[in-house]
Amino acid sequence: MNNKSNSNVSRSAKTARDVGARKTRRVAAELDEFLRVPVKPRRLESPLDCLIATLLSQNTNDRNSHRAWVTLRKRYPTWERVANAPTDSLAKAIEVGGLKNQKARRIKQILRGIKKQVGKYDLRNLKRKSDGEVLEYLTSMKGVGVKTAACVLVFSLGRDVFPVDTHIHRLCNRLGLVRTKNAEETFDAMQPLVPEGKAYSFHINLIRFGRSVCKAQNPLCGKCPLFDLCSFSAKEHFAQKTARTATPERAGTDFMILHNLSVS
Repeated sequence: MNNKSNSNVSRSAKTARDVGARKTRRVAAELDEFLRVPVKPRRLESPLDCLIATLLSQNTNDRNSHRAWVTLRKRYPTWERVANAPTDSLAKAIEVGGLKNQKARRIKQILRGIKKQVGKYDLRNLKRKSDGEVLEYLTSMKGVGVKTAACVLVFSLGRDVFPVDTHIHRLCNRLGLVRTKNAEETFDAMQPLVPEGKAYSFHINLIRFGRSVCKAQNPLCGKCPLFDLCSFSAKEHFAQKTARTATPERAGTDFMILHNLSVS
C-alpha cells in the first residue's frame, strides 16, 4: 500500500471515529435525560473488595452475586481467612452465585498471588499506577478479564474508564456505536468515543437501559428514547409490540453489586 492509500485509510478511520464519538455523545445525553445522571457513591470500595466482588458477578445476576458476597464476607471476614479456607468450604459459601468451584479456586489463587507479590492482601498500591498498568497487572491474573479490571478502575479507583461486559457489547453494537465481534473489541473501540468524564454514568445508564428497555430477547423498541438514533435492524418489528412512551420501567433495575458491598 502506497503513502496515498495509507493517508486515505487514516482519514477514513478518523472520520469513522468522529462520527462514532458524536453519536455516542448524543446517546449518552439522551440516556442522562431519560434515566437521570447516576450519582457516584461518596466512598469508593477497596480495589481488592471490588476485584473479588466483580469475579463473583461473572455469569450470574447482581442479586445472586451479592448474596454470595454477603455470605462469603460473613463467613470469612478477612481475605487471609478466605485465602486459607478449604476450597470446598469456600465454594459452599458462594454457591448461590454459580460456578462455585471455579470461582473458589480462582479467588484463592488470586489472593495468594497478591500476598506473594505485595506482602499482604491489599491492592491499594494500584492507586499509584496508570490505567494501562492496572489493566496489565489485573488481567495477568487467571480469571480476570478486561471487563473485571476496568470495573476496578472505575468503581474503586475512580478512573474515567468505560467497562464493557457482554450486555454493553450487545447494546453498543445494536445502537450502531461500533461494529465489533466481542466485548474486548468493544472495550478498545469505545474508549475514544465516550465523552470525557462520562465513562461512569454512561456505563451505569447503559446497564439500566438494557435491563428496562433494550432487552436482549424482547426489546421494548416502542418505548425507546433512542429509537431514531438506533441502528437495530429489527426495531420496527419490535416497536409494533409496544406503545411508545417517555417512561422507563424502573422497578428492580437499579441494584448493582458494586454499589452494595457493605455487609451489615
